[in-house]
Amino acid sequence: MNFINPIEILELENTDIAVIDNSILKKAKRKLFADIDLSDYGHLDYKGLSITKTDCEKVIDELENPNALEFYSHLVSNKLLNDFLINGNERLFESFKQESIYKLPEFVKFINPYFSPKFDRAILKAFSDDDEERLRKILRTQVLISTADLNLAFKGLSVEIQNRLQKVDAITKEIKNEETDYSDEDIDEVIDLVKDLFPKELLNQLPPYFQSQINKIAASINFLQLAIWNEFGNSHVALSLLEHLLELNIESVSKPTFQKNYDIVKKKNEERVELEKNAPTLKKWASILLELQTQIKKVESKSVQAPDAFEKVKQLISLSELNALPAFANEIRTQIGYSIRSLSISCWNNQNDMKSSLSLINFALQINVSDEAKLKFKQDKNELEELEKKYKGVLVCHFCDKNPPDDNSGISQTIYKETYRSYIPRKVDFRYTTIFIPRCKSCKKMHSKGKLIYKFTFWLFTIIGFFIGVLYEDAYFLLGLALGMLFGWIVGNIIEGIQVNKRGIKDSYIPTLAKHPVLIDRIREGWTFSKPDA
Repeated sequence: MNFINPIEILELENTDIAVIDNSILKKAKRKLFADIDLSDYGHLDYKGLSITKTDCEKVIDELENPNALEFYSHLVSNKLLNDFLINGNERLFESFKQESIYKLPEFVKFINPYFSPKFDRAILKAFSDDDEERLRKILRTQVLISTADLNLAFKGLSVEIQNRLQKVDAITKEIKNEETDYSDEDIDEVIDLVKDLFPKELLNQLPPYFQSQINKIAASINFLQLAIWNEFGNSHVALSLLEHLLELNIESVSKPTFQKNYDIVKKKNEERVELEKNAPTLKKWASILLELQTQIKKVESKSVQAPDAFEKVKQLISLSELNALPAFANEIRTQIGYSIRSLSISCWNNQNDMKSSLSLINFALQINVSDEAKLKFKQDKNELEELEKKYKGVLVCHFCDKNPPDDNSGISQTIYKETYRSYIPRKVDFRYTTIFIPRCKSCKKMHSKGKLIYKFTFWLFTIIGFFIGVLYEDAYFLLGLALGMLFGWIVGNIIEGIQVNKRGIKDSYIPTLAKHPVLIDRIREGWTFSKPDA
């Protein structure tokens, strides 16, 4: 719909509207139509518009309304607004001035069918061109938009923003569904894309009409950064998007959530930057951590002795250097502390070396770890000290209670613990470990002598039983052999026990070993000397 000012086409600009009556209008109208008839194409060229007599007659009839006459007369004097209504000439925005007539709702309503569509095109172009200054000047004229015509005046820009929102939401969906073309190498391109689609300088100028869409923009960017964080783990991109989001004029109940997300991602990003900066240092301590894990396995397999493992720890770790590392190394310090603790436990569980175990846990206590870890290490130390008091048989031979143990005289005993059993199908799972039981040289000698006596007695009676069986019929052969072996086992055990006990020491049979301080608690926990079977 084109705007035509009838006063202009009738050439009545210099005529006082107070004297304009039907006779003046008819005279001017006849002249106008004559000019149109004499024109080459039967149209009037009106500031770039080609209008017919019908168009002219229709608008001339409006002058019968006093308000319309007054408004058209004002527009004749207000060339900038008049030309904008006719052909969208944007000089209006450069020199716009407030006038008292703009406060009249009737005047605003009168011009809006022509003003709003042209305003819509102008503001959309300025936004699309990212022309911040132009947009600001255009928005100064929004006082000429009636409330009823807001949807018309902002339609184009609203649709443009919605299309941009859909584009970002599509990227978010593709990332979440792992269908995106973005990769770790180029995901940072999303930052510039979002800033181009949603320029904060322009969006923050927009009137309240767009507040709902601005809130949606913020939510859309937030969902995008969450998808990038979850799929790519890129804190830099997520943080940049949240920073841009929070610079928008948001009026939403979700704003505290956006701020909380920003605080979380900012902290994570700072940690990442710190880690990257200190990567060489972390790499060094990570290799030390791996070596500690290796030492644990070697102690468990007894390919490395507990005292040597402790010496290795002292060689690997400089406590002053480790404790001097900044906060970024808190996690690696904690891991090293727990690894030394595990090594301490292995030295006791696998080699019964209380001295090395205590030395290692004391070493771990010197590391600046969290209060929780420090408390755990102190509890371990207290337990080890209690065990040291309880298992004094580790320091004095349990069998004679007087001589110190000898490293080469101990007993290696395998014990088993059932961990799972099922009957349909029949199945059993179990753990096993070999325990070193300290013993002095004297007790080893006496136990060995007792074993020789037992073997001699056992075989002596077995042979006697064999010959007794031979003297009789075949039916008594196996009986004689069995009785000989039985008496040999009984008498042999008795003689061995007498031989050992008369020396004032305990025997080395399974029942006696079960009461040894090294084993007694394990036996109570369900460990046995026999291998479980299904």
